Amino acid sequence: MSRLPDDLATSGEAERLAVLARYGILDTPPEDAFDDAVALAAQLCAAPIALIGLLTSDRQWFKARLGFAPAEIGLDRSLCVHTLAGRDVLTLADLAADPRTRTNPLVADEPRMRFYAGAPLVTPEDVAIGTLCVLDTVPRPEGLSAAQAAGLKALARTAMTQLELRRGIADRKTEAAILADSELRLRLAVEAAGVGIFDYDLVAGTLAWDGRTRALFGVGPDEAVSYAGTFLARLHPEDRARTDAAVRAALDPDGPGLFDATYRTITRAGTAITWVAARGTLVVEQHGGVRRARRLVGTVRDVTAERAAQAAIAATEERYRLVTRATNDAIWDWDLVADHVLWNEALQAAYGWAPETVEPTGRWWLDHVHPEDRARVEADIRRVIDGDGQDWRHEYRFRRADGAYADVLDRGSMARGPNGTPLRMIGAMLDLTERNRAAAQLRAVVESANIGIVQIDPRTMVALEANPKLCAIWGAEESDIVGHSIAKWTPEADAAERDDLHRRLAAGEIVRETLEKRYRRKDGRLIWGRVNLVSQLRGEAIRATAMIEDITAEKAAEARQTALIELGDGLRDAAGPAEIRGIAARILGRILGLSQAGYTAVDAAGGLAIGREMPGGRADPAPYPATLARLRGGTILAVADLAADPGLAPDAGGYAAVGARALIGVPLMRRGDLVGLVYAHAAEPRAWDAGEIDFVREVAGRVSVSLARIQAEEQQRFLNRELSHRLKNTLTMAQAIASQTLRNATDIAAVKEALVARLVALGKAHDILLSGEGEGAALEAVIAGALAIHDDGEPGRIHLSGPALEVGPKAALSLALMIHELATNAAKYGAFSVPGGRVGIAWTVSQLRWRDDAPDEGQEEPDEEQDEGQEAEPVVTLTWAESGGPPVTVPTRKGFGSRLIERGFSGAVGGQTRMTYAREGVTCRIRAPLKGLLEKE
Repeated sequence: MSRLPDDLATSGEAERLAVLARYGILDTPPEDAFDDAVALAAQLCAAPIALIGLLTSDRQWFKARLGFAPAEIGLDRSLCVHTLAGRDVLTLADLAADPRTRTNPLVADEPRMRFYAGAPLVTPEDVAIGTLCVLDTVPRPEGLSAAQAAGLKALARTAMTQLELRRGIADRKTEAAILADSELRLRLAVEAAGVGIFDYDLVAGTLAWDGRTRALFGVGPDEAVSYAGTFLARLHPEDRARTDAAVRAALDPDGPGLFDATYRTITRAGTAITWVAARGTLVVEQHGGVRRARRLVGTVRDVTAERAAQAAIAATEERYRLVTRATNDAIWDWDLVADHVLWNEALQAAYGWAPETVEPTGRWWLDHVHPEDRARVEADIRRVIDGDGQDWRHEYRFRRADGAYADVLDRGSMARGPNGTPLRMIGAMLDLTERNRAAAQLRAVVESANIGIVQIDPRTMVALEANPKLCAIWGAEESDIVGHSIAKWTPEADAAERDDLHRRLAAGEIVRETLEKRYRRKDGRLIWGRVNLVSQLRGEAIRATAMIEDITAEKAAEARQTALIELGDGLRDAAGPAEIRGIAARILGRILGLSQAGYTAVDAAGGLAIGREMPGGRADPAPYPATLARLRGGTILAVADLAADPGLAPDAGGYAAVGARALIGVPLMRRGDLVGLVYAHAAEPRAWDAGEIDFVREVAGRVSVSLARIQAEEQQRFLNRELSHRLKNTLTMAQAIASQTLRNATDIAAVKEALVARLVALGKAHDILLSGEGEGAALEAVIAGALAIHDDGEPGRIHLSGPALEVGPKAALSLALMIHELATNAAKYGAFSVPGGRVGIAWTVSQLRWRDDAPDEGQEEPDEEQDEGQEAEPVVTLTWAESGGPPVTVPTRKGFGSRLIERGFSGAVGGQTRMTYAREGVTCRIRAPLKGLLEKE
């Protein structure tokens, strides 16, 4: 494996590794607090990967990980090594572009990391031992937001605080184990030791042991013993020479004659048996002034327990001394008889109280408990002391020397006399201030999270905790959720899938998965949620955490988009408005959950068929004046309660009749006019959201396009029929013109010229017809077009006057040909043949009693007042009057042109024509019913 970069390896690596080792965290099992921290970091930063990593001299080990499989990596793969040098969040927006990381195997190869953000885990000694980081497989040029960076840094501090608390808990467990071991060894130390006797006869060279001594040396009752073969042989090799020297010194008759030694005995196989304390006295004989050793007699005693107790006591005392100096717990020993309290050094280290300022009494301690907590704490500890309780614990606030209050957990154990009299209580006071601050920070993160979070007991599916966002998502109070099964929030239609998941959790399966499911809110409305579900072991218990995001709007948008695609496919093949109405109604109703929706046209009377259908499928329109007034302005209606809108009060009856209380209406406009409405209405008041309104508007747009398509197709079919019909009529008229022009023709050149001119006039009349958007032409335009070739620009040469009139195609063609013939005659013989000649054409419309039978040629025109029993009707009178031309003579014969003038137009529209050849100029008056001029064909 690789080592740290040079700039880090030379900047206190030994100190960092020593600090890390003191936490005892490496290669420990996962823990909920750290797993929760990475889960929150991933949610906060919207990252797929989050890690808590600790860096040793040759690896990075992950205490908690989310979205990343390896439990550890070599430092050559570590991205976090670059974070340790700083004390703020390090953000690498594109790992592939950063020279520090682009060759890292995690970047260059799978999983091809691209984004990194990490906050260092800094100990109270200001040593960075690891990081809390998030990663992503796509670059993030924008990095983290300020809120995300601050949240990540806060979570890193929370993780570091958790490490501190974990170390404190481990230290306290060690202290408890030491104290338990000390108690055991102290009990062994006070047990009575067995005593054995030995007798070493120096004259006979024999050794005698009693039964206890034999037992201490592991020798049977009938087994022979000797000094060298048994005693020395059964001594521990490390003790043998020393003990033998002590014996020999004691055998010196000129010496004190005392043997005092402690040694270990072993079995024949070399296994240690026990520790033995031996004391002996030399028996000396004196003959003639000569001292002679006779025997060494003494006792042996099993001191194994004593030796062990002594060693344990020494170790315990040393450990206790070190623990009381090293721990942050204020350890106290309260002599209840003398009311004397002894504190360790931590009272000053943790709370600032110098020993000389502390009164060693229970009252001093109680006086420094927060006034709001004091009575409760005193009553609680007195209940244990005065009763028969053994253990006491309480959380309260304790005043520091600087006047501030610390949150503490205090616990003690009672020592009682034989009759239960309270003698002393020994305990320790743990400072919880940082833990509570960290817990508050974590709680604040959870409470302010923009996702719903619920803690669940997977065996019962009962909610243990829920944050405010979840309450908002489900539309419920916290009391509706906590303490109840979360199964009730799943609709029965999804019960099978829900129960399968619950069975897996109840069976103890460790689950980490994301799913999408439906919930039913307290108000009954169905919503969609995206759930990140994590179950974890907490001691022997399993806890599950669900993080729920409301994706109802997202799901609705997907459904609407799919529906619009379906709508487009359906409308593309729709053959008529009725089919369009059915398609729109079906899709609107399904997506919005309504039974009444669709499209209606505005009828000629201004009525709308909203929610009314007759048996034949035809709409039954009803007047909605206030609604129409708004719609005609192009306004989209989105009314949550029709009955509560005073502006729509005139329409209340119509809406009540169709059972409508809430409405979305999108007007369909054409050339500024309201032509239809796409609508959806509900039977109860309903607050329409922007997505629903946009959806109806999108449907309306597609319906409008489809209606326009159908109308365009119908218009095209009509135009094709019209073109065919007009072509036939034009050919018929051209045939008649040619036939009449050529009849009795003697001058081919003149006939040719006349025929060409008449056909040109016919063509111009068609041009006028085709220049408009309707199926006819303006009367003035037809006349002006026919006279255009005769207008030489002389002022007053041609004068047109009369009201604006629209004439049908048949009348337009006939009138154009007639005006052409009158103008041709005027150019040859009349007003247009000389300078100064004038032609005036005037027309009027008046109410006259009209007869269908026109007078024969040469007869007088009937009086307008005849046939008084006949109904009056609009009649058009058009007069052609020439002046300023040569004197006029009555023609001796009539050719085709004259007959075309007298009969062509009047015959086409059912009118009358009268020619007057006055000397001062020709006059032609035409009278015809208006309906004849307007007739399409």
